[in-house]
Amino acid sequence: MADEYLPAVQWFKCSYSSQAGGECVEVARPNGAVWVRDSNHRGEGHMNVTPSAWRAFVRGVASGRVGVE
Repeated sequence: MADEYLPAVQWFKCSYSSQAGGECVEVARPNGAVWVRDSNHRGEGHMNVTPSAWRAFVRGVASGRVGVE
């Protein structure tokens, strides 16, 4: 879904994104939903995930069970 058709939401950089700047993920939480997008390609839209799926993903990354490249 292209973000230019969506109402303005507050996006923030995910704390698990690379501080070197190459792997940047932004997250927004409109009305309790979770939206995720690549900050280097904002115009290409975002994906929607449930709050529980996002929590599970973040826990997996933090524990090392989920690898990110």
